[in-house]
Amino acid sequence: MKIAFSARGLSLPGGGPREFIKCLIPAIARQKGRDELYVFYNRQEFMGLAENCHEVLIKGENRLWWDFVLFPRTLTRLKIDAAILPKNVIPAAVHSPAYVVIHDLAYFDRNLSAYPFFDTIYMRVMVPRSVRRATAVFAVSQHTKNDIVRYTKCDPEKIVVTYEAADLIYRPVDDTVTLNKVKQKYRLPDSFVLYTGSLSPRKNLVRLLEAFHMIHQSIPHDLVLTGSISWKDAPVCQTLRRLRLGSRVKQLGYVSYEDMPALYNLASAYVYPSLYEGFGLPVLEAMQCGCPVVASNTTSIPEVAGQAALLVDPLNVDSIAGALLRVLTDKALRDRLVSSGFDRANMFSWDACAKTMLNTIRESYDRRK
Repeated sequence: MKIAFSARGLSLPGGGPREFIKCLIPAIARQKGRDELYVFYNRQEFMGLAENCHEVLIKGENRLWWDFVLFPRTLTRLKIDAAILPKNVIPAAVHSPAYVVIHDLAYFDRNLSAYPFFDTIYMRVMVPRSVRRATAVFAVSQHTKNDIVRYTKCDPEKIVVTYEAADLIYRPVDDTVTLNKVKQKYRLPDSFVLYTGSLSPRKNLVRLLEAFHMIHQSIPHDLVLTGSISWKDAPVCQTLRRLRLGSRVKQLGYVSYEDMPALYNLASAYVYPSLYEGFGLPVLEAMQCGCPVVASNTTSIPEVAGQAALLVDPLNVDSIAGALLRVLTDKALRDRLVSSGFDRANMFSWDACAKTMLNTIRESYDRRK
């Protein structure tokens, strides 16, 4: 069987879908057996991601032209038996049996303002159509599966949950030279709480800043934020000015992939107060690095974190502040969260994700024969 995988999403600047593609392709290549894997790229710099597969370069920077014309045309020419579309949408011209991956359906929640207007309209139109056309739908969490059923009326039997995992680059770092290099590069304080991700409204940074303001005089820790310019991030900047936190909050902007493990290792705690997640990959990344986690008790996050994080009500500033103060001042709690975090992160793997996907595709293929 010829299996195709669209890797155009690697050209995204970051985020869950890009991590999904980058980590899943090598896992599928390891387990493909007699099947042939064709990986389609839009840039040569991304090629070489996995061994023992066919890599196909289709040049084109316009994502709609690439997705809806160039990619489907090549699938037809190569007589592909199954196509994996890892970014929520199956282009209309894809005639091969197609398997779509749904990462989240925040586009459908009108209270979130999660994404820009045209992206939201595009997904609200294309996701239900893609789900209907798909041979099977892969959801990155049970919560996402429930949302797919809720918003698209898809048959639950058609949806298969395929959990993500933290990349193996995320691990404890004992090399003081590496840690000091990263600390100096980003001018990090000696002790800090870390948040990673975008500054968009659904990430709930305004309440995080208000919570940190409540406790900042009781702790020596600063708050460190990653994330470059984001959709509707102005309230974050306005809140920083209003609370006059000054040097106690440090915005790093974009942090390179190679530096992220050290950043998690240097942090005293990781906080993830998001209002909505399809999975919540940074929670596992922090756990895998041995960083205690404070996270929201909403959407998919409890499903991912289990009992290994201190969960809070993201709408309650007091809840966020109290949990942060506890984890920063209670060593026994912090040690327990670190230990349980390692155990929890080990429950997820990209090989398990790939195995589930391949089994689903092979069963569908056998039924068609």
